[in-house]
Amino acid sequence: MTGTWVLIRLILRRDRVLLAVWIAITALMPASIASATTDLYADQAARDAFAAASSSNPAQLAMRGHIYDSSVGGLTAWTLGSSLALIGGLISILLLTRHTRVEEETGRRELLSSGVIGRHAPLAAALAVVLAANLLLGLLSVLSLVGNGLPAGSSLLFGLSIAGGGWAFTAVAAVTAQLTSSSGTARGIAMAVGGLLFAVRSLADSGGIGWLAWLSPFGWVRLTKPYADDHWWVLGVIALFVAAVVTAAFVLSTRRDVAGGLMPVRQGPATGALPGAFGLAGRLHRSTLAGFAIGFGLLGAMLGVSARGLDSQLDTPQFQQLAATVGGSGARISDVFFTFVMYVLSQLVTGAALVSALRARGEEAAGRAELLLSTPVGRLRWALSHLVFAVVSPALLLAVLGAAAGLTYDGDVVRVAGATLAYLPAVWTVVGIATLVFGLLPRLAVAVSWTALGLFLVVDLLAEFKLATGAVLELSPFVHVPAMLLGDASSSVAPLLGLTAVAAALAAAGLVFLGRRNLVPSA
Repeated sequence: MTGTWVLIRLILRRDRVLLAVWIAITALMPASIASATTDLYADQAARDAFAAASSSNPAQLAMRGHIYDSSVGGLTAWTLGSSLALIGGLISILLLTRHTRVEEETGRRELLSSGVIGRHAPLAAALAVVLAANLLLGLLSVLSLVGNGLPAGSSLLFGLSIAGGGWAFTAVAAVTAQLTSSSGTARGIAMAVGGLLFAVRSLADSGGIGWLAWLSPFGWVRLTKPYADDHWWVLGVIALFVAAVVTAAFVLSTRRDVAGGLMPVRQGPATGALPGAFGLAGRLHRSTLAGFAIGFGLLGAMLGVSARGLDSQLDTPQFQQLAATVGGSGARISDVFFTFVMYVLSQLVTGAALVSALRARGEEAAGRAELLLSTPVGRLRWALSHLVFAVVSPALLLAVLGAAAGLTYDGDVVRVAGATLAYLPAVWTVVGIATLVFGLLPRLAVAVSWTALGLFLVVDLLAEFKLATGAVLELSPFVHVPAMLLGDASSSVAPLLGLTAVAAALAAAGLVFLGRRNLVPSA
């Protein structure tokens, strides 16, 4: 562990802005939701009515789980439990991978190890910073909730459960960073695990299979039941999981070489056979894309199984009225459920697309792009070789997700896959933002791109409580995606074409800026 404190200071210096923005924005959300809940519901009877309606809505159960208490605190915990675990888990995965696997991939870890740095110091430093950031976020949330008049004990439990969700995925990322020599693949595996665990929790609550919730950190966060039964002991489950997985990460790190992974790298052909820049990009992206495709295929199948049979199981006047309110006359309950869940999964697909979109920046930071561009390969062609995969990969993932869901849902693959592919222009818009920042501010490309996706998640969440309206709400590209399962597809063309045009303009501007700047071969 020699040198751990020095590396902690280095990480804090490099990420001081990113950490401050993430913690500040996320820590203020609970107080905002609590205040909005107080304003929206005049009395306890109104909150009870809302809780009863939400508890009978399969889409809400899949998204957020059961409401354990209809007080202001209970509704706040219900609204944010899974959402903050998802946001915190995503950022924790990115940060942990950045300061472990990326450091090895770029050669900086080997340079540091030539000094007075112990073998476990880099992983220990990254874990210390990310775990402490999650804890600080949770404690600041407690202060904001208590300031809104909520009970201190339950608020502390809620804050610690938020931190626990981030801790769980920090530990998962620590393990995936030992498995592969590619930072993109390590991030992809960790995110796929996160998506699968979210689906397990959704199936547990919407399908009435309660015991499944104990297999997912998203379930543990909810099962602490703050402001209701206050199950403090569930934090022990999270702590045991984190301790076991982190221990496994340290053990695995001793069984591999620096810059290598436990998964063997397949040897290439004896002679070069790659057809230019696009062939090289295909080789770099294919394993990550294949892993995402398998993961989203499984998610789609689970989603279809969850939605199947809801129309007959929930054929009551209350549910029919709910479906008509959300989707119009004649809307199916299962279609409402599918639309709500797909909204979240489309943002997970966006995360996968960002991994492909930012691969070019990784190649530039590692210095490999400079070597490639010393050959007859032009800069535009090199950038396009990676951008093509960032454009094609989300189309493939959404198609696989929709096809798997359609097969297990109602057999209408075309209808369901078409509804999932409607999110493609919104995903492309985020890819366009990443391309623009990559061309204009390469050092900030990774941080700004993922922050933009996180802000879109926050805007969508705040919109549910009318805390984001008007121009602010319109900033999220996902808001403009029509629910094709619930309406006339012919009216969906205009917003989709508009998002596609915006995405194309952003990407084109990014490529222009890329052609006018110097390469920046350092993170």
